[in-house]
Amino acid sequence: MRPNSTAARAEFGSSTDTTGANEALLELRQLSKDYASGSGTVCALRDISLSIKRGEFVAIVGTSGSGKSTLMNIIGCLDRPSRGTYRLAGLDVSERSNDARAIVRNRLIGFIFQGFNLLSRTTALENCELPLQYRGVRRQQRRQLATEALRAVGLASRLHHTPAQLSGGQQQRVAIARALVTDPPLLLADEPTGNLDTRTSFEVLALLQKLNQERKITIVLVTHERDIAACASRVLTMRDGLVVDDSANLAPIDASAALESIKDPSTFIEQFAPAASTPLGVEQSGRFGSPLPLSLYAMMFFGTITGAVIAAIYNKAILASETPWTFAFAIPVAEAVLVARRSKSLLRSRLTSDQCSRLALWYTAGGAIALTPILIWIAIPRFDAQTIALLSPTTSLQFALSWLAFIAAMCAAALVRFSLLWLFSRRR
Repeated sequence: MRPNSTAARAEFGSSTDTTGANEALLELRQLSKDYASGSGTVCALRDISLSIKRGEFVAIVGTSGSGKSTLMNIIGCLDRPSRGTYRLAGLDVSERSNDARAIVRNRLIGFIFQGFNLLSRTTALENCELPLQYRGVRRQQRRQLATEALRAVGLASRLHHTPAQLSGGQQQRVAIARALVTDPPLLLADEPTGNLDTRTSFEVLALLQKLNQERKITIVLVTHERDIAACASRVLTMRDGLVVDDSANLAPIDASAALESIKDPSTFIEQFAPAASTPLGVEQSGRFGSPLPLSLYAMMFFGTITGAVIAAIYNKAILASETPWTFAFAIPVAEAVLVARRSKSLLRSRLTSDQCSRLALWYTAGGAIALTPILIWIAIPRFDAQTIALLSPTTSLQFALSWLAFIAAMCAAALVRFSLLWLFSRRR
């Protein structure tokens, strides 16, 4: 039988005031989460045990599929574990009813999301009032509390602006004020800088560090960016549903100081990103740079395939097997222009050299794989049984040299792609 909501509200409301400064705010013991799928059971979390004390600033990092979002959902009482226990502020919430967990979220947890999740037709003040309205706070009091929260995040002059009238950084500040207005002991931030540029990201991080240091709010931040995680005082690295590293960051980056030093995003990345990864034990994202949006790979892939097909048809039907150099150069140029322009809108930054290398190498290889059967299709009519019988060492050598020339052409295409991607990515 589900517990009465009023009783649950009284229980959670009374439990938030009896905690010491060094007491663990949340504790997970042998916690696991399984999901049923068509092919069987997927284990998203595997026997995780950890505790986070009050006043800590913890970053959870990991690649896609590592389990960090599942862990965040359980910590935020948005999901239940399959096994194990989860205690928040002294309460075992792992088996609580939906009503009881909803009260926990409203009383003890503030959420900050990557997509801001603001109501588009309401002002910043009204968005900030929403959690208090769910609590039943009277209008005059919630208006006062929301105004104070917005002033605390530097938006005193934007109280009556709608989200459409605010920048991305200002919208995220409204989201932070909304999370703080109920004065929760725990703040959960799920990729809070994912939609922001470098400068705005560190503005948000500087605000989070200030809240953590001055108000002693416990912050758990999920991210896949090393420089963002470097601002936390503790970093949990996840892989395949396990916490593979739990490191204290003895020298976290001061986001306010870093913000002052940012004059150009590329300069900041060169100065801070290498230092950010060294002391944390955070897994490197790979020598080909950070993950790229799938749409960039799709554009490169279809551009390569389309170019190969057009070149083969043009070669066979019009040039009578002469090499179509115009198509060989035009396709990489078109790919570079489209991908570089698209990457700016998706990544809000230039492609790095490593990312250019990744795209150029993988899709030159893809073009070679696509072009090989087409070349064989062109060559088969010329190799009848009589011709094959007359093959000499000289013709065999010529055949081998032609394939070596093809490989050299693919290497040149990779270099052309890299150069053009790097060039067009940096054009304003």
